This record gives sequence, C-alpha cells and structure tokens, in this order.
Amino acid sequence: MLGAAGFIIPEAFNKFGANCGPEVVWFKTGALLLDGNTLNYFGKNLPINLLVTVIAEVILVGGSEYYRITNGLGFDDKLHPGGPFDPLGLAKDPDQAALLKVKEIKNGRLAMFAMLGFYFQAYVTGEGPVENLAKHLGDPFGNNLLTVIAGSAERAPSL
Repeated sequence: MLGAAGFIIPEAFNKFGANCGPEVVWFKTGALLLDGNTLNYFGKNLPINLLVTVIAEVILVGGSEYYRITNGLGFDDKLHPGGPFDPLGLAKDPDQAALLKVKEIKNGRLAMFAMLGFYFQAYVTGEGPVENLAKHLGDPFGNNLLTVIAGSAERAPSL
C-alpha cells in the first residue's frame, strides 16, 4: 500500500512545491538515483554503491524473514494486525482482529490494482499519475481514456 503512495507523493512534491530533483517520476527514479554508481538523493551524493545497497537489503530483509520463520510466525502471527503494529489496541477482540485482517487484505489488493493502473498509464502516456491527473482536470474532455487511446492508436506504427 505504501508502494502506491510512493508512486504519487514524490511527483506531487515536485509538481506542487518541494523540488526533489530534475524529474521525479516513479518509472525514471531508479536511473536518477543510481548516477555514477552512487546514490543521488535530493541532490546529495551518498557514498553508497549499488553492491553495498543490495547486500544491506539482503541482510535486513533476510534477517527479518529468518526471525519470522524461526519464531513460528506464519499467517496467524501476532504482527498482522496486533502486537507492536496495534498501538491503539484495536485488535484485542478476536472478531475485530479477524475483520481488520480482511480489511488489510482488501486494501492491499486495491493498492496492487492501482499500481497496475499506474504501470499501464505510464506505458501508454509516458507520464506519471500526477501529471496525467493535472492534465485531465485541466481539460476533462480533451484528456481522458478515450482521447489517450485514440492518440496512441494514431502514433502506433502500421503493420
């Protein structure tokens, strides 16, 4: 669910105020971050190369998965929802906890469907979701799904 927000928030910051870099769009961010084998984040070069980043990610993610497996935490573990991820105590009631698990799964599926839409949108238009939304709000009848499909059909090479 945070991934879907991560597609939108950096582009919105760049478009509506905070300058995050030359062009902050989710499908171009990887190329911008890995500039010359160092991470360039918000204009600051971090002395971390790609190999160190991958090794750190493998250790951190692998360590958390090892902890989950060795402590017998499976689908019914105490982390989703509940435990440290439930500071307000919303999942103390078993019926409420079951309902919260279903809501979490549904919201996750909705976020994955939104990300699929972002992928197709970027493929067809070559722009990010915030830019497409701004164009649509500026001219709803001139920039919508039908006009984009018609325009991409005109640009498609003939067979």
